[in-house]
Amino acid sequence: MPNEDGSLVRLENIHKWFGNVHVLKGISASIQQGNVVTIIGPSGSGKSTLLRTINCLEEPTEGQVHFDGREITDIRTDLNQVRTEIGIVFQAFNLFPHKSAKENIKLALEKVLKKNSGEAEEIAMKELQHVGLDHKADSYPSQLSGGQQQRIAIARALAMKPKLMLFDEVTSALDPELVKEVLDTMQRLAEEGMTMVIVTHEMGFAREVGTRLIFMDDGKVVEDGDPQQLMRDPKDERFRAFLSHVL
Repeated sequence: MPNEDGSLVRLENIHKWFGNVHVLKGISASIQQGNVVTIIGPSGSGKSTLLRTINCLEEPTEGQVHFDGREITDIRTDLNQVRTEIGIVFQAFNLFPHKSAKENIKLALEKVLKKNSGEAEEIAMKELQHVGLDHKADSYPSQLSGGQQQRIAIARALAMKPKLMLFDEVTSALDPELVKEVLDTMQRLAEEGMTMVIVTHEMGFAREVGTRLIFMDDGKVVEDGDPQQLMRDPKDERFRAFLSHVL
């Protein structure tokens, strides 16, 4: 069920401190189902911290997070259950080196969703095909390129049938020639209607694939709107300065 305002995710007055450092400063935002939200901004602006508050990997110091009709910052919420509905992919691939691509995907299906081995294998192969890597099912991470490993990580998250996908600078560790294959996979997900929140430095992707752009600076949302319009005619001086360095 959606939140009261019809959104899939609603953040209310989110603050986050790490010791004396005030990283997020009163952020409120709603994300509708089917949105592809890209978050950009300079290093240290709070982008990744904001992304991780959506599934409470970083618990807000103040404020509330609502997901699919539940306040997940409520101490009574089973976060492990919530996280089965929110896939997250990081800059580091986090694959088990001693398991094949297929086994990496099967693991959570069997351990968390309690699927039997046959059903888990069927789902794993389907998601490997989804990201164009079914022919690498029996390969180990050391036998795969960085781009392939990242696509396996995406397939592993998709296998859980999430309602929301979070991507935290997933192309930052890749060689430039491998970035496109990962972005193409994410673009296909967007075209299929997957709700996504993406922290990225890929400005072309943010402009062409994103349905909404959030620019952060110093722990605050400075700009929030249509990506093409914002990039074409940036109003905020900090945003203009940022774009002049990255475009």
